[in-house]
Amino acid sequence: MTPIERGMQALAASLGSGNPDALDGAAREKLAAAARAVLEALREPDELMMESGAEIVRHVGNGESEEAYRNDAANTWRFMIAAALAQD
Repeated sequence: MTPIERGMQALAASLGSGNPDALDGAAREKLAAAARAVLEALREPDELMMESGAEIVRHVGNGESEEAYRNDAANTWRFMIAAALAQD
């Protein structure tokens, strides 16, 4: 499942619309556009998010495996999003 699809599901659930697959084409497109808009809005981190992500990057060392670098990147994004959500 793509991030857009997960976003669509989360938006549909939060709006009480149920399963996005059950919606008609126009409603699905509107939901997909809303999910894309949310991702676009989250693209640029704020200061707290950058500092949160920096905690992971500080521990990246030379010679780590490609999988470790991917995991560090994923964890950085997770920490940054958690920091953004904590500001609510």
